Amino acid sequence: MKRILIAANTHSAHGKGAEILRKAERGFAQRGVQCEVLVSQHSGYLFEALPPRLHEPWDAVVALGGDGTLFQVLNCCLKHDGFAAPIGLIPAGTGNSFSKEFCNGVAEPAWQRIIAGTAMPVDVLHCRLAKSEDAYGREYFFINVLGVGFVSEVNVNALRHKRWGAFAYALAVVLTLAKFKAAQLRLTVDGRLLERKSMFAMLCNSRYTGGQMKVAPHAEINDGLMEVVLLHEVSRAELLRAFPTVYAGTHIHHPKIEILRCQKLHLEAEPVQLLTPDGEVVGHTPMEVEVLPRRIQFIL
Repeated sequence: MKRILIAANTHSAHGKGAEILRKAERGFAQRGVQCEVLVSQHSGYLFEALPPRLHEPWDAVVALGGDGTLFQVLNCCLKHDGFAAPIGLIPAGTGNSFSKEFCNGVAEPAWQRIIAGTAMPVDVLHCRLAKSEDAYGREYFFINVLGVGFVSEVNVNALRHKRWGAFAYALAVVLTLAKFKAAQLRLTVDGRLLERKSMFAMLCNSRYTGGQMKVAPHAEINDGLMEVVLLHEVSRAELLRAFPTVYAGTHIHHPKIEILRCQKLHLEAEPVQLLTPDGEVVGHTPMEVEVLPRRIQFIL
């Protein structure tokens, strides 16, 4: 009999996480899968409750929630010595960006895939910070996208307006435009120094962010490389005009977009910029990010 540990955020997507958890538990039970559930009680709860359970012989550790829940589970697992079980995701958040890579953000196919147990090696990105940040210390791992600059400020505003659901990100773009200015970036890309004045940089392991935004259409989750999407300085009006094209991925043809592919990146910014890995707000520039090829087994 398979044993699965579920780390669940039942408050995600305005409480829909609780309903999705009940359906997943029924589905697992009907197919003879034994599952235990850790339900997040407060911010930071999983960092307290999950690590002590990771030494047990699980067939999979599953995050049930949004991209932020997966981010927390990923960091607990990869910082636990000897952890080797596959990681899975049952999407139950607002954006569910990473799940677009394998189940189009729909919960039921995800738990069915977990039962089938089909896992494949997936790249993980490792971020090192200059200063310690709360529960993460001076390093963390992410699997989807890390934003710097305008996109990070948008992310912060979107979190403040979560009640608007899928429209929160678009609303946050408009609100952020009013004050944001381009930053001077100093990037060392696989040893090559570049200087750019940019609105944002997005370090992408997968294609989607903000739910349906196809920010890196050609990114692959197991090629050993990240895609760095830069938007150089543009007017507020031009940014607003170009913004809708990100949903189809056609923004990459804009003359102010630059895309780099690399294995390692060091980034400094003036002024200092917020970092938003996988939709969470963790740290500031400067930072260094490195791809860890095929670091985990992920159930897809």
